[in-house]
Amino acid sequence: MGKKLDELDIKILMELQRDATISYKNLSKRIGAPESTIYDRTKRLKDMGIIKAILPLLDSYKCGKEITAYVRVSIRNIAELGKIAKEIAKIEEVLEVHEISGEWDLLLKVKVENVRKLRDLEIEKIGRIDGIRGLYSLIAINTVKEDVRIKLD
Repeated sequence: MGKKLDELDIKILMELQRDATISYKNLSKRIGAPESTIYDRTKRLKDMGIIKAILPLLDSYKCGKEITAYVRVSIRNIAELGKIAKEIAKIEEVLEVHEISGEWDLLLKVKVENVRKLRDLEIEKIGRIDGIRGLYSLIAINTVKEDVRIKLD
């Protein structure tokens, strides 16, 4: 990663994960560091790629995406894994693409409106990518916890 995160970096990151809309002024009050320092540190964390983006955390169900599914993908030629993963990553319904070990090659997390949309996604978009051997879907019937925030020590 390069430079190690110090205590101030971690405090800034934790507060931004709690509320990314917080102003530098309020963040400096909450952390107890000058506003200019907070601004400089946040900019540095962005430049380092530690902060990829500052986004609202949406409730997918309330936004009409009622189905969360995990799709396992096997490919024909392992040498094409990276190329196929990048192609799948371009599909907007696909939220995550992970290269995995074991019987399957990729694990995808997708969110769609309904099971019909999941079927269309698998057949019309993912399944048509050259080099894919098979797909296997698991549909979440209830989500107990879903979070993108990372615990930092």
